[in-house]
Amino acid sequence: MTPPKHGRRAAPKSLRLRIRTTRDSGASPARPSTPAAATPARRTTHRKRSLRPALSVAAMTFVGGMMIATSVPALAITATDSEPRASVYAPAAEDSISLDPQTIEVASEAETKVMATEGYSVEAAPPPIFSEVANVGSVSIVESGAVVWPVIDPEARASGFGPREAPCDGCSTFHDGVDFNPGNSTPVMSIADGVVVLATEDGGGLGVNVEVQHNIGGELVTSSYAHMQYGSLQVVEGQSVSAGQQLGLVGTTGQSTGPHLHLEMFGVDGVRFDGFAWLSEHIG
Repeated sequence: MTPPKHGRRAAPKSLRLRIRTTRDSGASPARPSTPAAATPARRTTHRKRSLRPALSVAAMTFVGGMMIATSVPALAITATDSEPRASVYAPAAEDSISLDPQTIEVASEAETKVMATEGYSVEAAPPPIFSEVANVGSVSIVESGAVVWPVIDPEARASGFGPREAPCDGCSTFHDGVDFNPGNSTPVMSIADGVVVLATEDGGGLGVNVEVQHNIGGELVTSSYAHMQYGSLQVVEGQSVSAGQQLGLVGTTGQSTGPHLHLEMFGVDGVRFDGFAWLSEHIG
């Protein structure tokens, strides 16, 4: 008996194959044991079973694609050019700048003026003065370029140069120097560049005393600073000093009636002269 090809009683394709095979072999076909009403349910189950492998394959393909996309540079995936391209990881080439030479055009009628050169003359430095000092030896003294006051306030003076009444027992009636009275502990400064030829705290009636030799306009001039404080000396014998350099502090050592600076000045002959008048002339 041949089953119907269409309708409810139509056998499934797999059953048709079995029937055909059985018929070819000569055996009688076996009828399905399940009712025809269960055939749609079997078809649905068969479809679900056939979809599961397909979904698994699709999921694995998606995951693999994501792994490739996150681990491989985009350029390696999307590049389709047949010509080789530079790698994005290759070091950048150094920049090179090419500049065209600059030129300037000058009209043919323009005049070229020759700039006049200034003349220069070289003058030799004035020769130093060589002085022989007993406790120092030979001293070379270069010419000083500046002259300054020995104290900050030169107008405060106690006694000038020349004849006077003796202010104390043993004091002379002729003052060999000029007394500046700027106040106790006021800095005492060298009047010009020079060399220290005496620095002592035992200067007799002069007390703490410093002598500096100067070259002023080629002439040897000595300045003497007396009655300074004990322990205030800032220089030693043989030391070169500059104009305005501190030598010590105003005090009242030796034969003194009070804190002041006794300044004496003299030349090669040793004769004292008015230091205040000399400083006023050279300082201006």
